[in-house]
Amino acid sequence: MISTEYVAIKPDEKELLLTIELGIPELDPISGMSDYRCKFSAPALGIDEYIYGVDAIQSHCMTLKRLRLLFDDLISKGWKFYFPGHLDMEVDIMSILF
Repeated sequence: MISTEYVAIKPDEKELLLTIELGIPELDPISGMSDYRCKFSAPALGIDEYIYGVDAIQSHCMTLKRLRLLFDDLISKGWKFYFPGHLDMEVDIMSILF
């Protein structure tokens, strides 16, 4: 599992410590085939799910796509992102991650 933390400022100015966690691709134990999955979670947003693919690379790529869609949605709603301890400089989250 890899993780990163940001301070997210919601449109109502409330702060949220946002931890994003991405799992390492693993065989999906439920499919009984060679499908893979990656864990994706953002506990502060109530997200805890698996992203699936036909192989390890696809499951990883789809997880990154899910992460991008999450940030696209939050940014479109007016959220802003900062590194913890550096609330004086907004992070262009899309340029540092994608």
